[in-house]
Amino acid sequence: MHPPFSLIWFFITAGISIGLFNFVYFLELLTLFGHQTAMPRQAVLISLATSLVLIALGAIGASFHLGHKLRAWKAIKRFHTSWLSREAVFSGAYGFTLFLYALSYYSNQNLALQHFLGILTLILGWLSSFSTAMIYASNKFVPEWNTSLTVLYYLNMYLMLGASSATILTALFAPQLSGEFFFLTALFLVLGFFFRLFFNIRQAFISHPTLNEALNLAHNRPMRVIDTGSTTNNYCTTEFYYKKGKELLSSIVPLSYILTFLIPTFLTLYALITTRHELIFIAPAFAFITLGSFLERWCFFVEGNHVQNLYYGIYPSQGYSLRKGYTEHKKTIIRY
Repeated sequence: MHPPFSLIWFFITAGISIGLFNFVYFLELLTLFGHQTAMPRQAVLISLATSLVLIALGAIGASFHLGHKLRAWKAIKRFHTSWLSREAVFSGAYGFTLFLYALSYYSNQNLALQHFLGILTLILGWLSSFSTAMIYASNKFVPEWNTSLTVLYYLNMYLMLGASSATILTALFAPQLSGEFFFLTALFLVLGFFFRLFFNIRQAFISHPTLNEALNLAHNRPMRVIDTGSTTNNYCTTEFYYKKGKELLSSIVPLSYILTFLIPTFLTLYALITTRHELIFIAPAFAFITLGSFLERWCFFVEGNHVQNLYYGIYPSQGYSLRKGYTEHKKTIIRY
């Protein structure tokens, strides 16, 4: 699949926005149970302003992926069947309630109102994240994405982005909390590494569809491509297959592992071991995580192989192999 920059941009901005709000508000929520965990008011206001700006920029960036931007509002019409529609609704609702919560916090409104809006924003943020992850995980036409691992490591990366950005705030405004946040960042980095590793290992073992399966025919009469569906490039051959990206994957994937997981993990663990919970470690770690996440999303899209590429003869070679036992005795029914 061709990697759309607008969707990668939305992943980074929405991930930091939702993840950062998740941790900052959770500290506020703990104060209801008698814990003195709330960050200084200035830090909370900075985090809310940052989250608002990022989700707004993410929405603007994602709109460039639409063919007819003025029709974006129609996305809500398919809420009951489309994860894309749910993402649009929940993301918009998250941004709106986040604005209301920031307004209530800034104007020192009643605590009950503040926490009602805060909890609602928290829920909507994660519903938005889950919906976005399910857009890919529920796509049966791209076997590489069609797994629960896609959802798990997608949500974990939001937590990873949020924890690392929140750690920067604690290092600046609440040093007494920075140790815990350095630990959380390291934890989500390690989890993210293993989720991504299992995701890549799975790609080596998944069964790619064959032409027979695509045409719903039995395997006792194997099909093959004699003539491709098009002799020139078109939307399908450029958007659903990225030849140059496939050639670069072998070098970009290791680089994304190094930048996203290995270097930030080393920096955070070193800060934890030496008890130097300082900005000098978490700031570069956050920068590496952000840059690496951009490359990781790029790899995620390029790794996807859409079944329609069988028609154009550009699907991986495994797609043409005959798998014995699959619908061997299936009867082909022709309806007139």
